[in-house]
Amino acid sequence: MADRYQGDPKMILTEDGSNFVFPGDGGQPLMDAGLENAALISLFTEPGWAGNVLFQDPDEQIGSGYEAAGRATITLSNLNDLENEAELALKWMIRKKIASRIKASSGNPNGNVRITEIVIEPPGKDAETILLTKYGENWINQTLDPAYKKV
Repeated sequence: MADRYQGDPKMILTEDGSNFVFPGDGGQPLMDAGLENAALISLFTEPGWAGNVLFQDPDEQIGSGYEAAGRATITLSNLNDLENEAELALKWMIRKKIASRIKASSGNPNGNVRITEIVIEPPGKDAETILLTKYGENWINQTLDPAYKKV
């Protein structure tokens, strides 16, 4: 993204929902390009979201079991569930031809830490990687091209 005023407002996930950062440019929120916001909304919106009543096509409704899988006991099966839920939540990107391939991999490097690396390959563009790390109750999102580098 060449211009920090282009793109979508950068969403930052918190325990209470999402926040936007306003770095002091006359009310302009921090912007970020790419698929990150769409991926985060798809992953962290629980099934049964009330806004789905606006979409008659079930393929356009959102809600995933990713966050619920992240609350389960850490086992090898659970890490596989995290991968499957992530790929399932983002499958719409392939149907809409926003991505040609999505691959998630999860791990438990130590203690109660879980990580999920999601690689999204847009057709004809460089792959984008989203790294989600869960420390206890909280998920932290990291990307290779984070918005804070643009400030």
